[in-house]
Amino acid sequence: MKYNTLLKSSLSLIALLATTLTGVNAAERPTILSDEDIAYVKELISSEVNAKQEADNSFSFGGYFRTGTNTVIGGGAKNGGSCYSLNYPKNDGIYYRLGNECRDYGELKFTKKQQLSGVNFKAVYMIDVAGDSRSPTATESWSKRTRELYVETDNLLDNGNLWMGRRYYRSIGVGDVHMLDYFYVQSSGNGVGVSDIAINDSDKLHIAVLAYGGEGDITGENGTADSNYQNIMADIRYEMDVGDAGEVVFTLQNLFVNDAINAAGLADGRTYTVQWQKKFGIVDQKTAIQVGTGAMARNPGSAGTDGGSFDYAANSSSKGLRIFNTGLIDISEKFKINYMAMYEKSSDYHTLKSVGVRPHYSISPHWSVLGEVGYNAYQTKTNGIENDEQKLMKYALALQATADSTDFWSRPSLRFYLSNFDWNNAAGQESGLNVAGKEGAESALVAGAQVEVWF
Repeated sequence: MKYNTLLKSSLSLIALLATTLTGVNAAERPTILSDEDIAYVKELISSEVNAKQEADNSFSFGGYFRTGTNTVIGGGAKNGGSCYSLNYPKNDGIYYRLGNECRDYGELKFTKKQQLSGVNFKAVYMIDVAGDSRSPTATESWSKRTRELYVETDNLLDNGNLWMGRRYYRSIGVGDVHMLDYFYVQSSGNGVGVSDIAINDSDKLHIAVLAYGGEGDITGENGTADSNYQNIMADIRYEMDVGDAGEVVFTLQNLFVNDAINAAGLADGRTYTVQWQKKFGIVDQKTAIQVGTGAMARNPGSAGTDGGSFDYAANSSSKGLRIFNTGLIDISEKFKINYMAMYEKSSDYHTLKSVGVRPHYSISPHWSVLGEVGYNAYQTKTNGIENDEQKLMKYALALQATADSTDFWSRPSLRFYLSNFDWNNAAGQESGLNVAGKEGAESALVAGAQVEVWF
């Protein structure tokens, strides 16, 4: 009925326009236009205008958390049975996640959008909490941190989104290694930047400058220790669409250290990252190469940290290389495999070799079986001399419930798992895997349950 009325009204308006253009007295309304027609068309026009003028003043809430419990049912134990890892320069060390989380962890993010005088603003507040899953709820000693506190506008500049404040600046343009819970281009801190600068129809540029306060005492040339210093990170990321060849991202992190640190003979730091992503048939893969120098040689990109974690004692000639490939192999609707392979070497610090696979098989609409095999070999240097190589092998088997068991990324996921860990004596000594009184026990069997969700 309304369609017929609208059609009739449209024809009537065309007729009215035609009479105007041909010189007919427009004050004399054509007889085919009824009062109902005109009122209805006015209502449609008014609704359309109001819809275009309506501002986005929405409020949204999102987040992520994982929590669970486990117990050692055989062999040695570290940290009560959670997180068997090697002492690599990343939060909680290097480890494979399934059935091996170090702690409970959660992120909560609040976003408020508002339009004022035609300018779109977005205010973001994000906190995270983390703690030992073994702590009683009445006596928990959890960390609580403000990760993001910033305002962004998407139409104040002719091109790009201007933001200012505190950012968890780790995933823009790039991503993470899921099996290691590992963001590899990490520049989080307080600063200012412009994101999503359109270079052409497909490419984007992101520019940020962030500041870091003192992370410990630095001894200057006058022999006094000082922690009241500030360093500056310039972060540039360029996303490029290369057509059938996939997508390439170039990033530069340039750390400018404070004059007091320079005076102490310590180094600036840089990381150059190239990431290439392309799907080959059933394999959706991502490859990244990172080169770090100076204060970022030991851990290019500050990977796996909270940002602002640098080796200020590094020599300016220090260099580090990381290369990895990770992806998801979609073998069938029911069977998928997540994988990761990484090689890393720094001239003055360490060598890391890591490989892991996580097969995923659906056994019913909501239940799936997961496995994970992960191997890490990590060798450090002390004063240029190589220490014994640490080795850690991990096997896990899990039964998982999700809304869609055929979707590898479906969350929430509720898991029951059994994990086995084997390590050599060097890992036991250097990474604290050995337990007092059980120095000969270089393996452990852990059972547990965990829920993981993002929303």
